[in-house]
Amino acid sequence: MVYYICNQAEGNREPNLNATEVSMGYFMVFDTETTGLDKPFCYDIGYAIVNDETQQIELQRHFIVEQIWHNLPLFESAYYKDKRPIYVKLLRAKKATMDKWGYIMGKIKRDCERYLITDAYAYNSNFDDNVISFNCDWFKTINPFDDIAIHDIWGYVSSFISNTPEYTAFCEENSLFTDTGNYSASAENVFRFLSNNTTFTEEHMGLYDVHIETAILLYCINHDAEYCADYPVKRVLPRPKKTPFTIKVNGVQLYSGEYVKKNVRNNVYSFQTI
Repeated sequence: MVYYICNQAEGNREPNLNATEVSMGYFMVFDTETTGLDKPFCYDIGYAIVNDETQQIELQRHFIVEQIWHNLPLFESAYYKDKRPIYVKLLRAKKATMDKWGYIMGKIKRDCERYLITDAYAYNSNFDDNVISFNCDWFKTINPFDDIAIHDIWGYVSSFISNTPEYTAFCEENSLFTDTGNYSASAENVFRFLSNNTTFTEEHMGLYDVHIETAILLYCINHDAEYCADYPVKRVLPRPKKTPFTIKVNGVQLYSGEYVKKNVRNNVYSFQTI
């Protein structure tokens, strides 16, 4: 299986672009982590700016939101609150930066202007788009994505990965199902498929998740997907339900097995087996 990982440039370096570099195309991949769903206060946002020709990350940043970080009761309501010590290590190593929401939004806007960003991507982008809008409204700041088209990487996955027999076979082999028993197309499981690494675990931290989501997007691009497209998201991947059946004629068993689909027409029974 062909697997693509983009090169990662040094994070938080200031770009020094010349006219030739600016003329190239760039796009952004971003990810957010929040305290909840009803009021999704964002405590972690990461993003990468990628050259669409070289498919290399040119700039990456990882921000911790100061207002949420220092509001301990609010931060403690986050599902991944136990990752706080990891964030402390990132901050001490200067691999992440803590700033107020307004400054972070301003930084994103300046980076987008410098790289002429017109399109951004996120996995389950409706969620991240809503997170940005909610927090910008709450903190009364600019929204740097107001004039940027946001595309859903999940849609790319639906059209170029999870719709393939190879992916559903991988899910069957490794029991990658949703709570309702359907095939799972989470970013974690899609990345497991692309890397053929069934032990991979998604970090659920801004910039870390941006890296795997960028790799997923670029895999699709390298398999005939188009940039800046809005492919439909298939949120449910039904898993065929197997039903046992036996065929007998005059008491003699002719066949026993499982079917996933049955049709009856003109007194003829047709069974589709796996």
